[in-house]
Amino acid sequence: MKRYNQPVEIIIRQIAQTAGSKGSMLPGHQKAIQKQLEAAGIPVHSVKSTAAAGSALSKSRQKTTVPENTYVKTKINDTEVNPWDVAHMARTALNNHHAFVEPDFLQEFPINRNVSAEPGKTDIKSFGNRNIDNNYDKDWPPHQNMIWHLDDAYSQLKSARESVQAAGPVIRIAHLDTGYSLTHFTVPDSVKTNIWQRNFVEGEPVDDGHDPLKDGFLKMPGHGTATLGLLAGNKIKLPSANGEFDDYLGGAWFAEVICCRIASSVVLLKTSALAEALNYITQLTASGTPVHVVSLSMGGAPSASWASAVNAAYNAGITIVSAAGNNFNGLPTRHVIYPARFGRVIAACGVTYDMEPYFTLKPGEMQGCFGPKRHMKKALAAFTPNMPWANTAANNIGFNGAGTSCAVPQIAAAAAIYYKKHYDRLNKLQPWQRVESVRHALYISAKKTVKHATLPYHHYFGNGILQANDALKISVTTGTTKTPDDHVPWFPVLSTLFKNKNPQAVPVMQMYNTELAQLVYSYPELSKLIDDETRPYERIGIRKWKRFTDAVISHPGSSASLKQFLQQ
Repeated sequence: MKRYNQPVEIIIRQIAQTAGSKGSMLPGHQKAIQKQLEAAGIPVHSVKSTAAAGSALSKSRQKTTVPENTYVKTKINDTEVNPWDVAHMARTALNNHHAFVEPDFLQEFPINRNVSAEPGKTDIKSFGNRNIDNNYDKDWPPHQNMIWHLDDAYSQLKSARESVQAAGPVIRIAHLDTGYSLTHFTVPDSVKTNIWQRNFVEGEPVDDGHDPLKDGFLKMPGHGTATLGLLAGNKIKLPSANGEFDDYLGGAWFAEVICCRIASSVVLLKTSALAEALNYITQLTASGTPVHVVSLSMGGAPSASWASAVNAAYNAGITIVSAAGNNFNGLPTRHVIYPARFGRVIAACGVTYDMEPYFTLKPGEMQGCFGPKRHMKKALAAFTPNMPWANTAANNIGFNGAGTSCAVPQIAAAAAIYYKKHYDRLNKLQPWQRVESVRHALYISAKKTVKHATLPYHHYFGNGILQANDALKISVTTGTTKTPDDHVPWFPVLSTLFKNKNPQAVPVMQMYNTELAQLVYSYPELSKLIDDETRPYERIGIRKWKRFTDAVISHPGSSASLKQFLQQ
């Protein structure tokens, strides 16, 4: 994981298996935690805990447990000490064998930046000029300024939304992104006045989710406004190459959208912000204000906090759609990122205008992530690039929207339309069954095709290409099975080294495991040693694990704690 010359921050959580046991850290114990950490030589800037978390009985008659996290900002610089070493020091200082601690990293989500620098060498010039409308990207179809993705030949969102009435049950979508513009014409007034909107960016008003659109180094304001436009944007009149567009831009314009600002820039996302936003939406649902769908156009490296938040949302009946991720020539990874890789999440992959994979060998060109095969079982594709994109700087609509960020709001809108169409029957199910029934309809109805590709459609698109109107014809089902709990994938080499019947239940082993997963995500040279994750971990031979372990021990990104454990 990259370091940004910032204070190390950590996330502390009581593992679920022992929640409530002696030594449990609950909100309100901030002073005690700070005292323990400082006594162990860890200088602390601040400690805060999630408020009003825990178990709540929702109207769905299903008990939902919202994870309780404690967040600590230290005075240790991340360039001086590996954040994972600080996490291990903190776990030892707390003298609580049931505590799981992980760094609160800044995650990097690649976007289309008119890149003039290689990934990893980004500077302020790499972002170009936000005021310039580049129209469409000539490297991808369609080669015209047009709004095309809503049509029956593509997502079928226009036909699907016209088959449901605007009146009737309220469908709520949580939009987790950089917030919304106060002035752009695509943003509905109902979004600006929604009482449930929240801001998870440190130092900004908690109850105000708007994007102040501040420019600066590593900032990319306006992303949330653009994805919101595709999700639930206003009715607009716009000339385009395929005739005047006079309709709603948003696939689910009828929905009540709850905007959660989780980053000041789509480029950098704090681990804790995403986890807390998901937990907030789950808490809202459990308290009687049901949220049906989450649209999340960001992500990054695996996090145990994200897994816990996803599990809670799934059990509350919330369908999560998350971006599969973008890459430049395979960097930072060509494979599906987290939380999209979790089994309880719909991974939104990209498919182009001509039904081809969102993949290219052209140097420096952004493209979509997909694979490995075992992580595509819950994936679905929607359309990108050259999508209509709200330009907040010029206050207009461009036609160069790109990335799997565009695919997410299309799939989330389709899920909301399905929920509205089949509201009564879905609400009779257990919460997790609602998620599975919505996903079943989207997966079964998806178009099973791909053009000009060397491999079958499921390699790139998972279950296929979104067909929102066809999905409405799929009946609500109770025959689905519950998807197992999500967690950071386990590295069998740890079971070999740790002589315990169930090392996965030991928090310190979970910490080593999470660091290993983040190292594999962040460094291709480590991923290659275990077959680029294409082979299931349990099928990797002992010799490869030995080479992998030796490489981790010598790698500059590994923590001293992990190196010492692996050397034993």
